[in-house]
Amino acid sequence: MACLVDASGKYLAHTESYMKGRHHLGEMKDPFELSVLERMKQKHEGTVLGPGRPPRIVGGFCRLNSAPWVLLLFAPGEKVLEPMINFRLYYGLAGLISILFILVLIRFIGGRMVRSIREISRAADNVANGNYGDPLQAKTTDEIGQLIGSFNKMVKGLKERDFIENTFGRYMDREIAKELLSRPNAMKLGGEKREVAILMSDIRDFTTLSESLNPEGTIRVINHYFSYMIEAIHKHRGIIVDFFGDSVLVFFDPLQNPVATATRQAVRCGVDRQARMKRFNEEMKAERLPEFKMGIGINVGDAVVGNIGSELRAKYGIVGQAVNITNRIQAESRGGQILVSESVYRYLEQDLRVKSSFEVLLKGFKERVTLFEIEGFLDETTHS
Repeated sequence: MACLVDASGKYLAHTESYMKGRHHLGEMKDPFELSVLERMKQKHEGTVLGPGRPPRIVGGFCRLNSAPWVLLLFAPGEKVLEPMINFRLYYGLAGLISILFILVLIRFIGGRMVRSIREISRAADNVANGNYGDPLQAKTTDEIGQLIGSFNKMVKGLKERDFIENTFGRYMDREIAKELLSRPNAMKLGGEKREVAILMSDIRDFTTLSESLNPEGTIRVINHYFSYMIEAIHKHRGIIVDFFGDSVLVFFDPLQNPVATATRQAVRCGVDRQARMKRFNEEMKAERLPEFKMGIGINVGDAVVGNIGSELRAKYGIVGQAVNITNRIQAESRGGQILVSESVYRYLEQDLRVKSSFEVLLKGFKERVTLFEIEGFLDETTHS
């Protein structure tokens, strides 16, 4: 049996099915395991013989260089010494030759094991330094080969976890991140063009507000504001693309659902955020701090969606003209307003409670567009 443990003896990976449910070396108070655990604390590597002559079990261990892990190998004593025992029984008269042959055999087998252990050790060092590399090749089906397979599974899990954290996890709900990660080519750079709902918000006159606070107070207040807003964004399955000072760019990916579903989520998010702004401002007022007023613009359009950046650092986001249009719509909104485009209105026309509509020439565009100021949904239960 082969297994990988940390410095305290906690199992990280093992090759035997009967080990499932075991968490720590020596937890069963087995004298041999306790002896191995004690020897691990004293030496970098070594061999431990179990009771009996020949020993019923033999264990070996080797501490990896950079990672705080120890590679353990256990085998029945008879199996380890089987070549010597059989050779002695059948060829007792050729003892000297037998011993020489066995020494060569042990050296060959031991050398192969040492090379495999060194390969795993180098891979573990690379993992400890954040370099996962390619999976190790298992050249045998014995315990070492099985351990390499377990090690590869562990590294794959770490790699996926880090990818989620670095590319997805910071700016979206983990459930959405898992859905995205299950897609083909989810971990590759690049993207695809598809229709999404986009929301952009901005605090009106934030520069003036920040001048009434010291730097520490400004950071504390803006972080508190973002905590309110991010909670609402995650609740409605929004994906944060970026923060631009006090502005936030969010999109809602339909994934396997109709675009209308993502559009509804975007509008619900906008309504929810304006409601949360009221509670936020009550706290600001109680602390005698200036109140915030937030404008929101929502649009639906085609954008390139995918992993943007480089192999070293990437994020899941969107680019395209639809993003620019959303920004222009947001710029037309006043504090407390939610303005949506005609594309949003077409998807939710029967459900929205519209306060007013007007035509406007957005900055940078040649044709006038119609915007709708909304107050929520006709059926107020859609807020929940």
